[in-house]
Amino acid sequence: MNPKFFTIDEANSLIGYLEAMLERIRRGRQRYLWLLQEIGILRLIAECGADEDSADALELRDKLEQLDAVEREIRRATVAIRETGCILRDADRGLIDFFSIQNNTVVYLSWKRGEDRVRFWRPIRESDASVRRPLEEAPSA
Repeated sequence: MNPKFFTIDEANSLIGYLEAMLERIRRGRQRYLWLLQEIGILRLIAECGADEDSADALELRDKLEQLDAVEREIRRATVAIRETGCILRDADRGLIDFFSIQNNTVVYLSWKRGEDRVRFWRPIRESDASVRRPLEEAPSA
């Protein structure tokens, strides 16, 4: 698949949507961790000989189904971001890159959750996604 190239305005127009998708991922991950704890406790109870039809066994099955649903929701939000043409670098920090051409050079525009607009870029060959430079320092031709 060919990369999608964004202008700064096109990247900025996606920020609201990206914020919403990142929030879905964040909440999904919180819920996922909570469910894992609950499932761990319920599995201990089940391993101690709880009846398959006990309230704990039924709750364990329910929590496992919820866990599957949360995994699907996280996956859907992640795919939704990818389908925009953006590159999700770090879901925890909310770091997203956009391919762009600035001054005849292919670069990544870089945005992080909480920023009101794209203000940074980084070289394509920069392996550390946290190294971001202000747009005012965009590469020269």
